[in-house]
Amino acid sequence: MKFEFLNSEHESNFTKYRVENMGDRFRTSKEYLSVVYLMTGNTELYQKMNPYFNARSGEFDSNKMFVEQDFCSGLSILAKLAAHLFDSNEVVQPLDIISSLDEQSFKLALNSMILHRFGVSTSYDIPEEKLFM
Repeated sequence: MKFEFLNSEHESNFTKYRVENMGDRFRTSKEYLSVVYLMTGNTELYQKMNPYFNARSGEFDSNKMFVEQDFCSGLSILAKLAAHLFDSNEVVQPLDIISSLDEQSFKLALNSMILHRFGVSTSYDIPEEKLFM
């Protein structure tokens, strides 16, 4: 099962962050990548989480983040999910994910869990040839 990006901008932001801001040993870590996936899929979430997440040194101060940042309901769920996927520091109820998130945020949450479960491919996949008429 493969995770999917929300759009090409999300994929570009994720790839750029992974290359430019992550330490080598964290670039294939499911915990780190699932946080980066969530952050790069939502601009406001990125702005609020980025000061507390250092993927170069491997630190995520989610406790300080939740004290200092004010999250709306949907962003709070995504931020808690990021902290949970990183180190189980927060609890997120499945029903909150299912019933409280808009469609785009739900896709973001679901795919971050898929990424956390299966990781990213480290092999080279031959792209499928697409013919258009």
